[in-house]
Amino acid sequence: MGKDIFDASVGLAFSLALFERYRKNGLLQAELRHVPGIRGRCKGYLQLVEGKVTYCYIEDKDGQRRPMSKETLIRLDNERGPFEWMLVPLPAPPSPTPRMVVTPQAEQNSPTPRIIAPLHLERLEGWTNSQKMMLSVVYEAINGQRNIEAIKVQAGLPPNVTEEALRILLALKVISIV
Repeated sequence: MGKDIFDASVGLAFSLALFERYRKNGLLQAELRHVPGIRGRCKGYLQLVEGKVTYCYIEDKDGQRRPMSKETLIRLDNERGPFEWMLVPLPAPPSPTPRMVVTPQAEQNSPTPRIIAPLHLERLEGWTNSQKMMLSVVYEAINGQRNIEAIKVQAGLPPNVTEEALRILLALKVISIV
């Protein structure tokens, strides 16, 4: 096992609580057996961003993906596991830029985010409506021409909230920063 992979085979529910507490990013995966409605073995996946489960699915032996709730995977793990869950980290989002007074010079030097994939809010299981709204507002403020400082103004949210939303959008791989 590589040093970047975390063993989470102590139980899915316990591991998810720890990953949320320590705000881990990554793809939690395990080989599953005896999944109702699926013949043979399959793999279960839970995507984590800042410790929150953003998307869950299973992949059958033919590579077909089927959405699955976090609760169903926890129940399977409790009843038929524990399975050997491993967290493969996602690339860490860049560290936040230090807060600075916005001057014309700072605005010119601020990086510019670009949308590279659609934002699927319905996949953010366990997220509150206000958290989803925050992500949506920041995502919609990104037009490929506004830099981070201009997005902070456009979004109308507190600057630290906008920065956090940008980090989450980066971790979700729906934006890039150039």
